[in-house]
Amino acid sequence: MRKRHSKDTIIQAGLEIVLQRGFNGTGVEAILKHANVPKGTFYNFFSSKEDFGLAIIDNFAEQLDDIMQTVLKDVSLKPLKRIKNCFEKFIEIVETNNCNGGCLLANLSLEMADTCEPFRQRLDEAWQHWVMAFSGVLLEAQKEKTISADFDPEMLAENMITSYEGALLRAKVKKSTEPLKNFIHLYFDKFLTQKEEEI
Repeated sequence: MRKRHSKDTIIQAGLEIVLQRGFNGTGVEAILKHANVPKGTFYNFFSSKEDFGLAIIDNFAEQLDDIMQTVLKDVSLKPLKRIKNCFEKFIEIVETNNCNGGCLLANLSLEMADTCEPFRQRLDEAWQHWVMAFSGVLLEAQKEKTISADFDPEMLAENMITSYEGALLRAKVKKSTEPLKNFIHLYFDKFLTQKEEEI
């Protein structure tokens, strides 16, 4: 139990530092210092720094999925409302962090996808899982005739996520959640809104 706790502690500490410094800018010693665990502990759990990097991607993806599933499974709400709530939950986290850090998937995609194939593959799996979670809810919205049947749910989900991540990048630079709130407004108050006679 203690051993497992130590591994989780290292992963969480490493995740926090990598969000701030990037993967290449984060050394093993800095991770261990931040985690407050003894030197040498790192290689008891990870065969390499790359192995550790894959573990933090998995951990971040699990945290993301936990948030999504909690919100998206609330069938008392309409499908689009669930997706909107999900994005708003992400924005609350960004606000809590004062627009620092951003999204690990986006950060590592920019930093590592061109140089490390195992990272690229693991990141792609995480992105695709996010897309499929949203596309299933968008399909529900189509069946309820809330959004046009002309949309490809998977394509729309990927575009929404990509747009959110672009707004998040702008929010990091601007140190304001305004771009993220504009994203919410445009998608959920403008782009996906239909007049009753069109539904």
